[in-house]
Amino acid sequence: MRRALLVAMLAVAACGGPSAPVGLGPSPGQSEVGSGSRTSPTRTPTTSQTLICRLPVVWDVATGTQVVSKAGFLHFPDEQVVEDPSAPAGSTFFDRASSSWLPVTREAVSPSGAQYAYTEGSTFLNTPGRLHVVDVATKVDRVIYAGPIVYRVVDFAHEGIYLTLDAGEGPNVGLWLQNPAGGPARLISSAIQAPAVGGGAAWGEDFNPSDPNPPPGGLAGARNRIERMDLNTGTTTAWFYHPGAYVSVAGFDAQGAPFVSVDSPTPSDPNANDDTEELWLATSPASASRLFSGRRSDPWPESLAAIDGYGIWFDGYKSSIWLYSKNSVTIEAQPKLDQLQIAGGCIKTS
Repeated sequence: MRRALLVAMLAVAACGGPSAPVGLGPSPGQSEVGSGSRTSPTRTPTTSQTLICRLPVVWDVATGTQVVSKAGFLHFPDEQVVEDPSAPAGSTFFDRASSSWLPVTREAVSPSGAQYAYTEGSTFLNTPGRLHVVDVATKVDRVIYAGPIVYRVVDFAHEGIYLTLDAGEGPNVGLWLQNPAGGPARLISSAIQAPAVGGGAAWGEDFNPSDPNPPPGGLAGARNRIERMDLNTGTTTAWFYHPGAYVSVAGFDAQGAPFVSVDSPTPSDPNANDDTEELWLATSPASASRLFSGRRSDPWPESLAAIDGYGIWFDGYKSSIWLYSKNSVTIEAQPKLDQLQIAGGCIKTS
């Protein structure tokens, strides 16, 4: 669960570039911000100098034939990483409410930080499923579901634990809501693919058949569109569409608008390193802003990791650390550590 899926600096000033994707098919009303051609990432030292905090991070260290997970803090402004020897093995997220390291991602931690959820089992290996809820303070671990269905945690929200079906291969499918106290999970959708939850809605990946040049389908199929399903009404709305590309939800801003990762293969080029990676913020079906565009072989922001007073932090390719603030995304650090990932918001140190 630690590893986020796929999703330099490109300021909002724009020059000519690729055409903007649209939410509900071709729409002249959709806005595009930052539509310049792809560039190499640029460090902005003055940005990191405004950060006086320690960012929880986790990374891997190869020791012979084994890989050991480490946890600690990336200190700003000097950008030094210091290991926390008190972090248990397998730590993934730093829970500020309890000042403790937890073995799950932030999505699996309750809003109060008092509980977290995790699952066991594998559809691919045909092993049964179990859903656990753990009390952070007492470490009491309760199994609230055990059965043939294998779930994965999507989000631990105020209303309960959102779950999806472990598909074994390809994207996870379906969305359920589970009461942390136990009982049967309530089915929300049996069809939604790769679900994410944010802004009072469920978001899934879909295919727009009007795409004139869809990317290769592969095992998961070509998914070039993001759909929004209102959790109160069940109404589904096509929200973001990019022809010729793979799209996925990279996280949500404080208002619940989705960041969208866009992977555009170069036509007739089998080298994936030549793909163009982009990050968009889609505030409505008719308005989306491109924040970043770059070559896949270079550092790029992959997925949202934390929101705090400094802005919105993103994990990045090649162990890069990104920050979205004041309508632009910048690379803040790139420590030479393997599989570096952010494990919580940046904690002020003065």
